[in-house]
Amino acid sequence: MTFAAQAQSAYQVTSERTQLQYGQIRYRLELFIQGKAPDGMDIDRYYNFDWVDPKDAPDDKAVYAAEATMRKELEGLVAAPINDPTVGPALLTGRAAAVFFHEVFGHRAEGHRQKDVTEGQTFSKKVGEQILPEFLSIADDTTMKKLGKQDLLGYYQFDDEGVPAQRVPLVDHGVLKSFEMSRSPLVGFPHSNGHGRRQLGATPVSRQGNLIVQSSKTVTNAQLRAKLIELIKAQGKPFGLLIDDIAGGFTFTGRGQPQAFQVLPLVVYKVFPDGRPDELVRGVDIVGTPLAALTKIVATGDTPEVFNGYCGAESGSVPVSAASPAILTSELEVQKKRVRRTGRRSCRRPRTTRSRREASSEARRKNGGTDFAIGDHGRRNSQRRSGSAG
Repeated sequence: MTFAAQAQSAYQVTSERTQLQYGQIRYRLELFIQGKAPDGMDIDRYYNFDWVDPKDAPDDKAVYAAEATMRKELEGLVAAPINDPTVGPALLTGRAAAVFFHEVFGHRAEGHRQKDVTEGQTFSKKVGEQILPEFLSIADDTTMKKLGKQDLLGYYQFDDEGVPAQRVPLVDHGVLKSFEMSRSPLVGFPHSNGHGRRQLGATPVSRQGNLIVQSSKTVTNAQLRAKLIELIKAQGKPFGLLIDDIAGGFTFTGRGQPQAFQVLPLVVYKVFPDGRPDELVRGVDIVGTPLAALTKIVATGDTPEVFNGYCGAESGSVPVSAASPAILTSELEVQKKRVRRTGRRSCRRPRTTRSRREASSEARRKNGGTDFAIGDHGRRNSQRRSGSAG
């Protein structure tokens, strides 16, 4: 368990004679537990509470409840079988779907990637084109402090170039409309929309803030599950997957690597069409390519969920949020998770030296990668994997 309280006070003066002083306080409580399966695979579970007002701090009851859930799930995962690589229908709960959109779409909608010749430029020429089902819309709204009762880490008053925070419609009913912009212009997008962001000491580039996914084709979560079973039967599959919780993910956007993403689930169930109870499985990573994956979404739930985390890219690690309802996809590919085995049976917190973390992060960024993780624990474990996390 770790607790962090971060107070930031910023002063900005620009050549436009802008003079700004503003501040922000964030609190975070991270819960982390680790176990080991009989075959030596390390199993991790995370949970985090984020808030900005001291009166919104979680009470003991909420923390103990989260801890009990984590422990129960860990005990189940330790005993669960490893899932084999598959392709088939899947249901992603809201938090998992939020990370999915952050990785698959969000990084490729950052403005500076559209003109960098080392980038894949997936969406550079697709403004005005259909890239998602018409029932989906996406905005990046850094003016939002909360979604429902949950604080959003991606909220700020001004970006790191002194531009006021704005709501930016990125996709409207499936059609790409805009990009997240810093002060570095693009053809057709000459001005910043308040998304120039950085970690202290880095140069600002266009980054995500609060990525909000909305749907006009919603059903209840129970109905969404029923639709999953219908898809399993229609495709003649022995089972589908329910992705229930997630640690984070990463994606490659540069031309020097495959235009692919990887999302790192924590809790995954097999769902059977014959009414058998769901089966908990382990060792699952979601993989795919963006243009194909975005077209496979067929329906969504009616309740948005929030994933708060920290995103690492060229301008360092910045706090972000992503929110989405649950999504049903007709086709999702999963692979076996890379096995991390240690020589001793231990539940100690994983350790990585600062120098190793920094070197690993720098190497990934040079390869055109970005990362998104719950927090410090998630980043440490992501950085042990090849590629980039985020």
